Amino acid sequence: MSTLPPGYQLVTDIPDDRYGEWLDCWLGAFGNPVSADPEILDFYRRTHPADRAVAVADDDRYVATNTALDRDLVLPGGNTVPAAACTGGSAHPVVARRGLLRATVAHLNRRAVDEGKAIVVGGASEWPIYGRFGSGPATWSDAVEFDVRAVGLRDDVPGRDLRPRRIDGTQARDLGYKLYSQQAAQTPGEVLTPSCYWDRLAGDPASGALEEALALSAPGYGPRHCAAIDDRGLVTYRIMPDWTAESAPQSKLHVIDFLAADQEAEGALWRHLFSVDLVREIDVWRMPVDSPLRWWVDDARRIRVRRQDALWIRPLDVPRLLRSRGWACDGVLTLTVHDPEGLAAGTFRLEVTDGHATCEPVTAAADLEMGVGALAVILLGGTPAAALTRAGRISAPDARKVRLWDAMAAPERTPYISYWF
Repeated sequence: MSTLPPGYQLVTDIPDDRYGEWLDCWLGAFGNPVSADPEILDFYRRTHPADRAVAVADDDRYVATNTALDRDLVLPGGNTVPAAACTGGSAHPVVARRGLLRATVAHLNRRAVDEGKAIVVGGASEWPIYGRFGSGPATWSDAVEFDVRAVGLRDDVPGRDLRPRRIDGTQARDLGYKLYSQQAAQTPGEVLTPSCYWDRLAGDPASGALEEALALSAPGYGPRHCAAIDDRGLVTYRIMPDWTAESAPQSKLHVIDFLAADQEAEGALWRHLFSVDLVREIDVWRMPVDSPLRWWVDDARRIRVRRQDALWIRPLDVPRLLRSRGWACDGVLTLTVHDPEGLAAGTFRLEVTDGHATCEPVTAAADLEMGVGALAVILLGGTPAAALTRAGRISAPDARKVRLWDAMAAPERTPYISYWF
């Protein structure tokens, strides 16, 4: 349990009339306070409700924040488990490194256990932060940029006969939520979002689209464009103009949402993006690492790719997690998990038959021994246990047991989260 230093109090019930102060304490730490805009404030009230938020107060001011939303995490095989989706962790620069963030994290972890959550999920603004609290990066994504003329799109990309149509924000909101629900249910690593998250597409506020801070949209881009492929695909994007009389058009297209129900719709969306007039570069803030795009272009070397960690997870109920996820092959393993907080610690026997698992605490020698953060990394199958064994993060007397875990844990597709919360 983490305690606060003298002079600070943990606030677990944010009054409605101070929600704007709480929100600005959070987003202000990232240079983006938003409460002066009523439309933005209303959006965050619905997506990040006050009854899930906590703060640390110094006298009568909020100086640190955090929150854990009620969400469900999609596991390999398509099952879900209840998750505490943590976001909003911040501390004002004048109170940094005094244990305030640790105290809010400890409180939210205990609350998650009391509420029967199997896992804590979230993001990390900086790599070193959440590893201290038992979390590890479970999914990865690619940020990509490329010159459309240099990269080129192959003629045999699927979806040649599908034509995009322009839709308004309300139509994009409804289609986005429908397509997301279909896509996310089949993608391990997705944290299922409520429909109100897609309300950000219904308007385009003059305040610079700060609602899209959740989607990491760059400021300064033009109006939002929404294009649909029947009811099978949706892409939203903004264009930063760069065109003078002395130069050829050099505009940059920034993709915000990209949702496709099938391969043909996905190909048709890329055909549309490659054909937008006056655009020289395309920038995608988040793309699956197993996206077919690199196989659909003429020269994949011209795509600039930055691999980045995405969803960090913190297991709480190990037997429940291992029983709930699907498995690629049968096997029996004994795992020992160390957890300084004691929330996920123990030795567990995992037995998989016909893709379904049983898992119970046991007293036996371990085939694999690891900290809770290492289990987080390998749980969804996005990173092989062999990699962490070579790094000294997993101990295994018999290397064949590591290979067995990796064979069993291989997911149907690479884990991915398509949005941010």
